[in-house]
Amino acid sequence: MRPHQTFVCIDGGKSELRLLAIDGERREYAVGPGLTYHPHEDGITRILDSVQIASFRLAHPVAPDAVIAGLTAVPGDPAHRRLLARRLEKFFRCPALVVEDGLLAHAGALAGVGTVICAGTGTTVLGIGESGREVKVDGWGPALGDRGSAYAIGLAGMRAATAAHDGTGPATQLAHRLTRELGGTDLASLQAFYRDAELVARIAGFARAVVEAADGDEVAGTICHEAADHLAASAATAAARLPEVGSRVSWSGRLLEPGGILHKRLAATLADRGLELVPPLAGPLEGGPVLFRQEEPYRSVLSRLRIET
Repeated sequence: MRPHQTFVCIDGGKSELRLLAIDGERREYAVGPGLTYHPHEDGITRILDSVQIASFRLAHPVAPDAVIAGLTAVPGDPAHRRLLARRLEKFFRCPALVVEDGLLAHAGALAGVGTVICAGTGTTVLGIGESGREVKVDGWGPALGDRGSAYAIGLAGMRAATAAHDGTGPATQLAHRLTRELGGTDLASLQAFYRDAELVARIAGFARAVVEAADGDEVAGTICHEAADHLAASAATAAARLPEVGSRVSWSGRLLEPGGILHKRLAATLADRGLELVPPLAGPLEGGPVLFRQEEPYRSVLSRLRIET
């Protein structure tokens, strides 16, 4: 990365897309809609629409030298990924690189060897060793995985709340919080909930209610402890599968903010497994400059990605 190079870094998650434009010393952020899967779509148009919305929200127009996009909904088909990169290049009029959001988060959090837990709406755990070799755990999506994610916590909290309403589960203040979230427990409220186009993000949003209730509510506390244990197990698995990643573990996402129940439990559980939870150096968007510098271990990772796509 040359001094004073102008570039754009995009972090596209399920809840929102964030964009960072860097021009010399100036940094400007903007936000676009989240990226969710829809039937019969490859997602490219939806991704581009969100990127354009965020770009148009910048106060200062940007003419970048390069663009990097780390996306949770990155096309798995190499041909689709190349098409997305070409369309980003056409929009920004510069070279574009498209990667998974976990790589961007890893570069931001550690800027080097180690394992990063990306815990947001979904969950991906990515370990990168000195050689540039990678190991990925989870990232299966809400139906098949995302263990310890905001979606998993929110769904567990909602299910515990409905069980409390029915009397088939223990009492919990989550029952009242769910009623407030739904606007009622009648059929019309439930139908409106299930018809929500952003249902996954809405369920993930309920994780906040679970975390807030955890200190004084046994049901919510248990859900949070189990989520943290799932995240620790995934990180430990990554370290065991690729020993060269070492013992450093960091995180990306507001779900694991220091001092919270999830962070405390995660740190303790990792320590029991011989792993150290270290604070992230920066967020995913700041991973862009790290990747642009093409330093190891990321040079090897990016070279392999270019060959594969």
